[in-house]
Amino acid sequence: MNVAVLGLGNIADRIIQGILEADDAQLYAVAARDIGKAKRYQEKYGAQKAYGDYQSLVEDKAVDLIYIATVNRFHYEQIMLCIDHGKHVLCEKPMVATKAEVKALFAKAREKQVFLMEAEKTIFTPLNQKIMQLIKAGKIGDIVSIDGTYSSTMYVDNPDHSHWVYSKEFGGCAFDIGVYPICYLNYFAAADIKDVHVEKVYGETGCDIYAKGLVTYTNGVIATFCSSWISLSENNGFIYGTKGYIKTKHFWKNNIAEITYNDQTKEVIEVDKVSDFKGEIEHAINCIKQGLFESPILGEKESMDILSIVLKAG
Repeated sequence: MNVAVLGLGNIADRIIQGILEADDAQLYAVAARDIGKAKRYQEKYGAQKAYGDYQSLVEDKAVDLIYIATVNRFHYEQIMLCIDHGKHVLCEKPMVATKAEVKALFAKAREKQVFLMEAEKTIFTPLNQKIMQLIKAGKIGDIVSIDGTYSSTMYVDNPDHSHWVYSKEFGGCAFDIGVYPICYLNYFAAADIKDVHVEKVYGETGCDIYAKGLVTYTNGVIATFCSSWISLSENNGFIYGTKGYIKTKHFWKNNIAEITYNDQTKEVIEVDKVSDFKGEIEHAINCIKQGLFESPILGEKESMDILSIVLKAG
C-alpha cells in the first residue's frame, strides 16, 4: 500500500521509520510546504515522490493512505482535504480539538468510503498488545484499577511560550502528552466511561500545564491519569488486578513490563520492537484491506472518549 506523509516536522522521521518497517506499506511520497525539505526527506528515506504543497499530494492517484503529521490546528482542514480526494487518513494525535469536528470527520469518511483513524500508537505497540492478551487470559485476574502518568519539564525548560503547543485552543499538556495515559486507561479498562473528574493548572498563555484526573468505568474499573509540563516523574503505567499488577515504565513505547503477583513473585514480559509507530500503521492498513472506514479498536467512539477526558476540567 502506498503511504504518504503530509507534514515533515520533528516527528516525521519516527513516523517514516514506522512506515518503512510496517508490513504491506511502502513509503511512496513525502510532502512539505518547502519543496527543498521534501526532497531532502525523499533522498534520505527513498520515497518515490516529493511535493512542496499538499494539494499536489492529495491529487496523486497513486497515494492510498496519508499520515498527517502537521501541528494540531491544521488537522481538521487537512483531514477534510484528504478525505475529499478519496484518501485514507491516519492523523497524528490529538486528531482535532472539538467533538463536533470528530463527528464531522468520521461522517465525511463514511460518506466518501475511506478509512479514518487517530494515530494513538500507545495501544498498538507489541508490548501493550501482548499485555492485553495476558489480561484476557486472566493472568492478573479481574482488572480493578489502572494508573498512567506522562510528564516532562517543557513549560519550565522552554521559556518561549509563543510556540503553538501553548495555544489555549489547540495546546496544553493534556492535548500534548495527556492523551497517552488517557488512551492507555480507556483501552485496558475495556468499558464505557461512567464518570470523569479532572483538575488542571493553567499557565500564562491560558493552556493547561498540569492535569490530573479520575475516571470510572461501567464495569467498575477505577483509573487515574496525570500529565505535567512542570515536573518530571517516572512516567509509569500500572494495571492492577485481583491476582497481581503489571508495571510498565514509558508505557507508550516500551518493550518490557513486569508482573508482580500477590505472592510477590515477579515475571518479566518482553517483546521485540523497533519502531513504536509500526503497530498503528499496520493496523490501519489491515482495516483498509478489510474495507473498514474506522478501526474497531480506535474508531469514532474511542476518539470521542479520549477527547471528552482531555477537555474535561473541574
